[in-house]
Formats: sequence, structure tokens, C-alpha cells
Amino acid sequence: MNKADKERQERRRRMLAREQGHTSTKPIPGTSGDIGLRTPQPVRRSAPSSAASPPPDKTRTTNLKSLTPLFKQRQRRRTIFLGVVVLVIALFIAIFTGAMSASIALLADGVDSFTLYLKRGSGGWPVNTGISEPLQIEELAGGFVELGDEDVKVYSSYGTQVYSFQPSYARPVLAVGGTRFVVYNRAGNELQVSSRTRSLFTRTFDEGILLCAMSNNNTLAVVTESGRYTAQLQVFDPSFNQTYNWQMTQSEGTPIAVDFAPDNRRFAAGTLAAREGQLSCSIYFMDTGDEAEGPVYTATQGSMLLLLDWQTDSRVVAVFDTYIAVLDPRTATETARYDFGGATLQSAAPGTRQTALLLNIRGGNSLVTFDEDLTLLAEIPARQAYGVTATDTDVYLLCPNAVECYSYDGVQNWSRDDLAAHPVAVLDAAQLLVFTGSQVEVLTPPDE
Repeated sequence: MNKADKERQERRRRMLAREQGHTSTKPIPGTSGDIGLRTPQPVRRSAPSSAASPPPDKTRTTNLKSLTPLFKQRQRRRTIFLGVVVLVIALFIAIFTGAMSASIALLADGVDSFTLYLKRGSGGWPVNTGISEPLQIEELAGGFVELGDEDVKVYSSYGTQVYSFQPSYARPVLAVGGTRFVVYNRAGNELQVSSRTRSLFTRTFDEGILLCAMSNNNTLAVVTESGRYTAQLQVFDPSFNQTYNWQMTQSEGTPIAVDFAPDNRRFAAGTLAAREGQLSCSIYFMDTGDEAEGPVYTATQGSMLLLLDWQTDSRVVAVFDTYIAVLDPRTATETARYDFGGATLQSAAPGTRQTALLLNIRGGNSLVTFDEDLTLLAEIPARQAYGVTATDTDVYLLCPNAVECYSYDGVQNWSRDDLAAHPVAVLDAAQLLVFTGSQVEVLTPPDE
């Protein structure tokens, strides 16, 4: 059998095997031996699946939804970070400008007011303060603070004693702000700032204290002696940080009266200096935000300043021992004036719309009332009256055994002569109060 026959026989065998369904594992001649023939098997195709795969756009939407919480979390972190940065910047600005101290003081005063309101039921008028001969009585946030030789008593507007202490000063003096007050030693160099309910600051200065004054927002001005100058005037914010310093020369004089403007930023300082061999008074209108000297008013030669009252942005009342004047603080000029004409001033109650004075004229006291331009409204005999207090509508005369109420036109409204003792003071607080010895009660007309 030759080679051709062998090949034909091999092909015949392969065909027979293919018909019987077997696959040959022998390599195909002429190949490398790794390729064999396999009988093709039928391909079974499964039925289409009922759950079709999502289209590409829906898949992208699903991916975006899964990333949304990450984006929101990053946005929240970025917002918190920016908020913290803004808060830190605002904090630095507040500290730098002094607004922080004022805000903290306002918050503390609000807490005091809320506490006093909760305790309102424990008080009531009349009350006995235990100070029979007060040195000073001042209105304080609707209540009052009373200074005696040894004691300081604070009462709320509800008639409740809320604070008391003994400063132990040789010559104690009182100055009151909106909700705080300062007691200082005119014979020494120490002062104490208190709220209505507690002590806040105690400060000792290197030089002796001459004068203190407080504004409505509890800014404090302290006038002290000075080694190199005539005097030194320092201003402190409600947190007792110094914000202003004025070294006063001999030509400027020594402050004898200080009062703040309603904006709590400007102030008027009445000074006393020797000029041309005589004592002379001047009033400086200063701004704590400006180092330059403001307008200056020069009083009539020989007149002594007794009282300064900065009432509005354009109105300051200055009471001297020889006359009373209304000044414009923007220009330091007189806009109204009334000369006493030789009369002696006993007591003064300057007001924005009306003013009342108790003058000793030719040996007898008289009640004299004026309008806002110091035009005379009425002049009536006041007999033995020794003090005057005024509100916007009425004038109250303190007499040895009575309190008499008048209108500004000089007409008597009523008289109270049934008091427990001689009246020491009438105070325009949350209610009109009268002090008789150590007792304080609400002052009402006799028929009430």
C-alpha cells in the first residue's frame, strides 16, 4: 500500500468518525499538532431576560446620585469653615473697636434686670433704708442708690433692696450712669464701680481722685491730679479699658464738672483756672474719638460753674452762681441766658423744655420757672423752701414740713404736709419718690 492509499484510507476514517459524532484528537497533518478538529455542537440561546440592563444615561444619573451626599458634606464643611473665619474676624474687630466690652456689659445689665424682675414680689413701698442723713441720692435704672457716711444702699424700681456695701472712704462721693454707679474717695485715690447687684471693679490710681462722671452706657470719666500737669482726665469703657487720656495744662485749668453727651462719646468738661489774677471758668466740648481740642466756652469773669447738663445733641445747660446759660456744643456759643441779678441760687432743676430755679431774692426765697429759651414763665414766693425738683410737667418744692407741687405757670396743684418727717429729697424714678429721714415712699397727691 502506497502513500496515496494511506491518505485516502485516513480521510475515509475521519469522515466515518464525523458521522458518528466523535471528535478526533489526532493532529491534522501539516500542522504543528496543537490544532484538532472538534465536532461543532449546537449553540443553545437562552430566552431574552425580562430585566433589561439600564441604559447608559440612567446609569450616569445613579452615579451622580451616589455622589450627591459627598458634595453636600463638602459644601457644609466649606460653609462651617467660612463661618468660623467670619466669626474670628468679627471677634477681633469687636475687641479692637471696643464693641465687645459694651456688648458684654449690656448682656450683664440684661441679666440684672431679669433677676430684679423675678424678685419684684419681695419688695414694695414704703421702705426704710436705715440712712437717716444721706449724703447723696441718685436715680438708678428706675430705682435709686443712696450714699450715707458709711453705707451705700441700692433699691430696685420695685422697692426691693438688691445691694449694699460699706466703702470705708473718708470723703465718699457718688456718680451714676445708666445701670451702674461709682463710689470714689475724694480724699484718696481709690474708686469702686458697681452694678445694681454686685461690685464690678476696684481701682487704685497713682494720684488723688478729684472727680468722676458716668455716661448712660456706663462709660466712666476719672479726673485725677497729675505730677507734670494741672490734672489728668481719663475715660474708661464699661469693661474698664482706657479709651481716652487728656493731660490738662494750667491754661486749660482743673475740671470741676464733667457730663457726657447722649451719644456717650462726647463730653463737656468745665474747668477752673487763674487768668489775669482772677478765677475763670471755661467749658470744653471734647470728643473721645478725636485728640484735637473741641470748641471752648468762656464764662463771665468771676462766675463759678455749679452744674453741667448735656441734654441733646445741640443743647447743654450750664448753671453758674450768677447766671444760667443754654449752650450749643457744636460751636460753644450761648443760645439763651438768664442773669440772676444779684440773687443767690439755692437749688436748680434744669430741663429740656422747662427749667425751675429756687433763688433767694432780697432775703426771701422765690420759685422761678422758664421755658426752653430761658424766657421767664413765673415767679412766686417760696417762703422757707430749701430745694426744688422738676419733671417735664410739674415742679416740687421741698419745705420744712411739706412737699408742694406747682405747674410751670406758678399755680399750686397740691401740698403734702402729712409726711413722717421733713423731706430730704424728691426723686423722679420709675415712680415719684419722697425721702423723709430713712423712709422712702411714693409721692402722691393728698386725695390719692
